[in-house]
Amino acid sequence: MIPLPTRLRAFAPALLLALLAPAHAVAPPPDEGKALVAAGHNRFDKLCVSCHGAGGAGVAPGGANASYGPKLVSRSDLPEERIRDRIIHGKHGDKAMPPWGTVLEAKEIDQLVAYVKRLASTPAGQGTGPLAPFDLNEQARIDAGKRRFAKTCAGYCHGFEGVGGRAPDFKGRTDLPAEVAYETISKGRQGADVMPPWGGAFTEEQIWELVAYLQYLGKQQP
Repeated sequence: MIPLPTRLRAFAPALLLALLAPAHAVAPPPDEGKALVAAGHNRFDKLCVSCHGAGGAGVAPGGANASYGPKLVSRSDLPEERIRDRIIHGKHGDKAMPPWGTVLEAKEIDQLVAYVKRLASTPAGQGTGPLAPFDLNEQARIDAGKRRFAKTCAGYCHGFEGVGGRAPDFKGRTDLPAEVAYETISKGRQGADVMPPWGGAFTEEQIWELVAYLQYLGKQQP
């Protein structure tokens, strides 16, 4: 039988190689706070827009008239406790509101509270836009977006590393806000620089990883 020290020496080279091998970057989970607000935004669009207007602007959908419910943007009089209470218990009388506490789970209420709280702290006239569920500067997210870009965006339209394709370049571009990039990738665009909508092919998180890569390219020298 081989003595224990000799056996360990036999495995030492393989163990050393395993320790020295580069680890594959794994994207970290979404930032909890940002993910909460983003989920609340999605839920708000499904449940609340018909009364409070898109983005809580207090404008009725499809028109310029005031919405049924009050505006929620730029409301310094809406602390978190009041927002939560109103969502859970609703409101009776004039401009009645249903009690969502009987329908939504605690986590879903937390999502709505986080988003409405963000709306209330947003200055008037400043839109909230789509929300990234993680830090766009995270290297793992940038790397994931780079791989996806190379597979779906580089070959025909935007070129290697976003340069030299048939569509606009991205390297060194500073006039492309993250929110605009997200909307364009998700919904596509018409006109001279036509682009297909990728919202049906990618998850929101995957689109935001592409945005993270585009934001990274914008900081590089063209």
